[in-house]
Amino acid sequence: MTVFLLLYLCADTTRTDCQVVRADSWSGPHAYKQCLDVVPGLTEALTAPNRKRHRFVCEIQGDGPKPAEHKAPSAFIHQSFRM
Repeated sequence: MTVFLLLYLCADTTRTDCQVVRADSWSGPHAYKQCLDVVPGLTEALTAPNRKRHRFVCEIQGDGPKPAEHKAPSAFIHQSFRM
């Protein structure tokens, strides 16, 4: 199993407009726990306002294609329009 640590960089606290950045990865039977163990420290390192906007997420990757082989399908991007 492979686990990716993803950082969601969001424009505001609603977290509707975010960019995802891969921050780290682990492989093996304890990969998810290793990822979860680093999240609190990284979150704590963010400033208080940034903790409300950005977040770290551990995502498990299945036995599908490896990251280099993965072709991302076109995705619908949710955008919020305010008047």
